[in-house]
Order: sequence, then C-alpha cells, then structure tokens
Amino acid sequence: MTQRTHIKSDDFQGGKFPDLAVLYPEEFEVFFDAAEYQAFAADKSVIVEGQEGEYLYLVKSGLLRVIKKHNGSVYEVATIGPGDIFGEASVLFETPAGAEVKTMDSCELYVIPSQVVQDVLKANDKFMRATTQLAEKRSAASALAVNPVFSTLTMAVREVALFNAKFLTLMDGEILIAEGDIEDNHMFILLNGSLQVTITHPSQKNTQIELALLASGDEAGEITVITNMPHMATVKAQGKVRVLAIRNSCIVSWAERHTDFAYALYGLVYRKLSQTHEVLKKVLSEGEAKILTLNTMPSLEEFKAQHKL
Repeated sequence: MTQRTHIKSDDFQGGKFPDLAVLYPEEFEVFFDAAEYQAFAADKSVIVEGQEGEYLYLVKSGLLRVIKKHNGSVYEVATIGPGDIFGEASVLFETPAGAEVKTMDSCELYVIPSQVVQDVLKANDKFMRATTQLAEKRSAASALAVNPVFSTLTMAVREVALFNAKFLTLMDGEILIAEGDIEDNHMFILLNGSLQVTITHPSQKNTQIELALLASGDEAGEITVITNMPHMATVKAQGKVRVLAIRNSCIVSWAERHTDFAYALYGLVYRKLSQTHEVLKKVLSEGEAKILTLNTMPSLEEFKAQHKL
C-alpha cells in the first residue's frame, strides 16, 4: 500500500531518524518529497536476500528481523525498530541485498528511491561517511552471526563484540600477522578480500609454504588464543582487504562465560591445526609437521581447566 497522506513532515526534521541527522534541511525536503509510505502485516518479507536495492527504508513503527542464510542454515543477524533505517548497503554499493528483512509485527515504513538517496550521498560527505559506517557495521554483524564460533553467542553478546572491535584496512601485500609475532593480541574476521597464510620452511628459511587462502567470513589469529604461543604463520593481504579485529582478552572472557563458544573455538583451532598438519606432511616429515601443529594444542582437559569449563 502506498499512500502520500500517511507521510508526516515532522518525521523529516532530523529528530526521528538518528542515522539521517547529518542531512541538511533541504536534503530532508528532498527525502520528504520522494518518500512513499508502505504498511506491512506481521511475518512479511520487506527485502528478500539477493534482490536489487531499489529503496532506502525508514522504520516509522514496528519491529523487523534481519535473517541471513549460510551453508544451509538460517541465522538471525539483528533486529530493527522505529527510527532505524535499512537497505543502505544495497543503495550505497549498488549490490543485491545480503540478507532478508522480515516484519515481526505490523510495520509502517517510509521508502526513498535509491537514485534520490545516491544523489544526496554524492552531495553530502558526512552522510556518505555515516552511511558507509552503518553498512560496514551491519556487514560485520552478519559475518559474526554466520561464523561457526560467534554464532554460538547471543545477538546481545555479538553486539558487545562489535562495540569493542575495530575495523582495519590492508592494502595488497600488507602483513596482518607476522610469523613468530607475540605482540599482536587480536583475533580477526575477514570481511572483504583475500588473505594468504604461509609458514617458513624449517630448514629452508627462504622458502614459504602456503597453508591456506582465506576468504570473506574466515578467521585469522585464533590459534594463539588456544595455544598461548607466538603466531605460527604469516597472514598477508592479497589485494585490498577489510578485517574486523577483536581483542584476545574479549575472546578469553567469552570463552569462560559461554561454554558453547569455548568448545566451538577449541574445535575450530583443532580442525585448522589438523588441516595444516596434512599440508605440511607433504613437504616435511611427519614429526616436523606434528611439532609445528598438533603438538602445540593443549588437551581438552587442559583447556577446560584453563577456562574453568
């Protein structure tokens, strides 16, 4: 249902939608003139994952949930309520929607055509920065929600994780983690781009052995959280890369308070060390490969004792 009579000019004055607070009065006028009113009953899809981004949505009333499908499972990423906006990533980057947005109860929305929003984005640097930051934060929330470790945490805890995390950009060839480093105390989630993981050959110091290529959603740096040893490999950007950095102290704290998270993290590290062991066996002896990988892993009983599980 589209009805101009339901559009209230007071809603386009800067106070109702905090994410639009950087707009100038004349830009609010542009949005008001272009806005359409849409009403949805409960349990209806407003955006379907993969659809083209035609609108920026402003929530006048009601609650909605953001749902992401990944590897055959469905994850609830976030909830959206009055005063929030959504659909900004598709409008900003001109890409298909990365998740479904579905009503939880009856909702009233204002929708702004994407071309109108893009014109304002180009004219207002502050709005561009604010919208980019919002889209990036939501992208990170989605990555955590479908991650096999972080998906064991409640949405509220994941929001705390985002609040305490920081975003990093690496250019091609830049090193995220250096082999042998003991200074870096972060676990990373790859948001965009590709990371190469290599290890120095034990007896041929000028030779690097490639262990893996990490893609969006993969982790890096988590092994040291379990082993308490220096980083065993170098992780380097291939092209431009964007990552989310989470302090190890936060990871350890969540492991001690959330049993499912702790066991998921332990299982992830064990699988990665096992996979690395198989790769290294092709170029090293069984003994050398095991010393570098599986022998660094504490037993499950030791891990449980360390984290009071």
